[in-house]
Amino acid sequence: MPQRKAARLCTPKLTCEFPEEICASEVSNELGWVSGMFYWIKQVQSFDNYIDKINRISKRLSKNGEFDRKLVMSIDCIVKTGSDECESAEDMTDRLTEVMNLITTLDMPTAAPTISSSPSASPTGTPILRPTGIPTETPTYTPGPSSSPNIFSFPSRQDVDATLKVVAGKQGAIVSELLTPRVDVDDENLYSFERFLSSLRVLADGTVQGAYFYVGHSVSRDPTMLKRGLINIAAFLAHAKTVAIYDSICDEQNVDGIDGKFSLSNSCGMHGITYQNLRCADGESLYECPPDPNLQMTAVTPLTRTDPEDGPPPFFCGPKQYFPFMGHYDRESNTVSNDAPFANRAGRTDVQSCCFWARGSGQVKGACLYGKLNYYFGKRAAAEGRRSLFPSVDFCQNPQAICSGQYSYSLMWITGMFAWTEVVQSHTDYSTLLGDFVEGQLEDDEFIDALSVILGSKEASNFKSNFKSALAALGLRS
Repeated sequence: MPQRKAARLCTPKLTCEFPEEICASEVSNELGWVSGMFYWIKQVQSFDNYIDKINRISKRLSKNGEFDRKLVMSIDCIVKTGSDECESAEDMTDRLTEVMNLITTLDMPTAAPTISSSPSASPTGTPILRPTGIPTETPTYTPGPSSSPNIFSFPSRQDVDATLKVVAGKQGAIVSELLTPRVDVDDENLYSFERFLSSLRVLADGTVQGAYFYVGHSVSRDPTMLKRGLINIAAFLAHAKTVAIYDSICDEQNVDGIDGKFSLSNSCGMHGITYQNLRCADGESLYECPPDPNLQMTAVTPLTRTDPEDGPPPFFCGPKQYFPFMGHYDRESNTVSNDAPFANRAGRTDVQSCCFWARGSGQVKGACLYGKLNYYFGKRAAAEGRRSLFPSVDFCQNPQAICSGQYSYSLMWITGMFAWTEVVQSHTDYSTLLGDFVEGQLEDDEFIDALSVILGSKEASNFKSNFKSALAALGLRS
């Protein structure tokens, strides 16, 4: 009987084509334990010094009942990074103490066992920090995207539930202070609280591996950790209100004028930036959306614009074959002129392959971020055998799906939260900034000034004001 069950668990379908079987199949209960134990054997027990560390902990525990915190944290490092020395270790001493106290209540031998032989040498490679471009034949260990060492850790369902319960209790204040646009709109508000909360759970709960929105960890045992998570949420909401919610926009607006004239080629990029040149870092080019000169799409006019004909027209992209050059919008006469080319600040006069303007609550833009959205959430994830929340959405071929598609109301939030994990949480300085702010070593404005640099924000004043509102709405400031 055990042999038949082992054969059923270890199938090619599980190891190669459908790793999600661990979490969503008739044998999930068994596989959840088996896969974890197998990983522990391969990743931890085979580490060079692991047996020595266990022996030292056991001897010290049997001698005086105390753990060596440094030893315990080094084991956490092995689990997370493949090295016994790292900056992202979590002190698990308290949890290990609780487990050992429980074990000592059982009818078991109290003496520390002796391990007579050590396993083979540790693996030569360390776990990769990001998924490979093409799924490997065996599952690859992929921790959440965080090079910020001292605060972020893997999501816990209990932590997510606890933090989201606090957020849900502040719904009224969040809606009135952060989710209400500057003018009334006839249609439904683009950014509802319900979709915000459901999207936050998706990103915080690890639904998409590699995209964890930080909401705190060990929050039930440490109020400081809960505060860190809430402040991260407050900062995100303040940013979203600044760049999108207050003006009730999804598509980026044409705001970069030269002497009152706004180039229609600003869809390619504003303020001297070319969005298709916003490439991924070295070693991440596999995520990028390739340029496609044949793409053609138009942005959506914001609901807060009372007269659709008042102001620059929505962004537009299309091939040079049909649109050899673009003109400009003149603010003084409130007219559009397409008689002659009018370059944007980067010198572009066309709109070919210029479909990656900013969209959603976080105003995601550029070939890199849209490519990562497709890799983690969209059609590419599904095509390459990974779990996909939106398998029919090709963020490279149709980025406009964020603002005018079947799933737009959810995508407006999810894309912004994902961008926050990529741009802010993965920044090497952010964990320190967040920790210092929680501990009172940074003032509100200092924290937002630093965040504005990370985000490249040009609206620091509004960002600061909105952050104060967010802190109050979440009960972090009176």
